Amino acid sequence: MLKIAKSVEYALLALKYISENSNGRTVSTSEISDKLDIPYELLAKIMQHLNRNEMIISQQGTKGGYTLNQLPENISFKSILDALDYKIQMTDCLVDKPTKDDCKRVENCFLRNPISKIQDNVEKLFAETTLKNIITQ
Repeated sequence: MLKIAKSVEYALLALKYISENSNGRTVSTSEISDKLDIPYELLAKIMQHLNRNEMIISQQGTKGGYTLNQLPENISFKSILDALDYKIQMTDCLVDKPTKDDCKRVENCFLRNPISKIQDNVEKLFAETTLKNIITQ
């Protein structure tokens, strides 16, 4: 089953919250954590990843917090996954150079190519889906 990690879910929730609540002000990690019931420490790490990947801007100080650095329509779901180092891999053998350690049937597998095409389609969908698509559904 293809399932996103909690960190990805929390990133989406945080980005949605910032998008809807910043209105010219910064939004703090503690505010997001409290309002969305997300563990503070985990959220702080997620926010660092999003900041490092320039999806949000960090402002230090007493009125510090975050604002979006890009419009929601310019942030792809794939870029969020990439920012969190979350890789889509539908089967163990779908790595660049699979070995028998990845799959004992790697040399005569008839599933790898069709599953690879499915994964490619999923990745394309994730690249085309924006934060705006997600938060306005």
